[in-house]
Amino acid sequence: MTQQAESILVSAPGSIMITGEHAVVYGHRAIVAAIEQRVEVTLRLRTDGLVRVTSEIAPPLECSATALPRSGPYKFVLAALEVHKSAIASGCDLDIRSEIDPTLGLGSSAAVTIATLGALSNCSGRTDTKQLHQDALKIVREIQGRGSGADLAASLLGGLISYRAPTSENTNAEISPLPLPQVPVSLRYCGYKTPTAEVLRLIAERRVGQEAFFDALYKRMGEAAEIAIKAAQAKDAAFYAALSTYQDLMGELGVSDPTLDQIIADATRAPETLAAKISGSGLGDCVVAFGPTPVDFRPVTIATEGLVVHD
Repeated sequence: MTQQAESILVSAPGSIMITGEHAVVYGHRAIVAAIEQRVEVTLRLRTDGLVRVTSEIAPPLECSATALPRSGPYKFVLAALEVHKSAIASGCDLDIRSEIDPTLGLGSSAAVTIATLGALSNCSGRTDTKQLHQDALKIVREIQGRGSGADLAASLLGGLISYRAPTSENTNAEISPLPLPQVPVSLRYCGYKTPTAEVLRLIAERRVGQEAFFDALYKRMGEAAEIAIKAAQAKDAAFYAALSTYQDLMGELGVSDPTLDQIIADATRAPETLAAKISGSGLGDCVVAFGPTPVDFRPVTIATEGLVVHD
């Protein structure tokens, strides 16, 4: 029987985009929130050179620690293991438990990437959060082709944050905490989801030959996000008007389809709804609302803690 070391248990929250979608990929700031639906990863070292990954969403995977595959349902986890392959050269067990419904998005890939890297970093004795975020963003971009890392930052740090992606000149992301909303926050799933990487690819294809139009649109989106960030810092009601403006710009970008438009219209028909907009890349997924929970929406709680190593 394989001798097993004491286990390391970590967790990371899911996330939702509040504003800045798409524009954040082009250098503008965004607002993202961690939500209190968490992914837990338990790590145990082995002595037989095998890696075994188990979860509730896919069959178990067993492979050699020296020949990690890079595809399949565990691709983010396996890429994280590759980053720390020297620490798991003797093999390990990884058990993944998630409160996040993967069909809803909610940053599940980011949360499992951060949680897995957190467990492995703890095992390796590496506690630099900037490096952890850089490792996670490199993984996401290698797998998806594009990505800002905003959801990774929320899962890592928790709370409500403003975020600017790293650039070739500044390899560290710009991350600042923001005051939490003082009104209820809720979500409604539209019934289908287009993967973020696919939406980004479609928009990038549309941009070809229309660079000036898209650059001007992203600039307006960035300006609306900046207004929202400043209003959030000041706890000003202008925050909600800026979110509504951003939703209009998402429509101009072409990622708010008729189903999403109808959900938003239904939510904002109630006078007590302060704002409702797409949360994420669009063409499906969720709408986020601020104010008393509209019909068919579900309340969400913003997670004040990000990555946690549990005793």
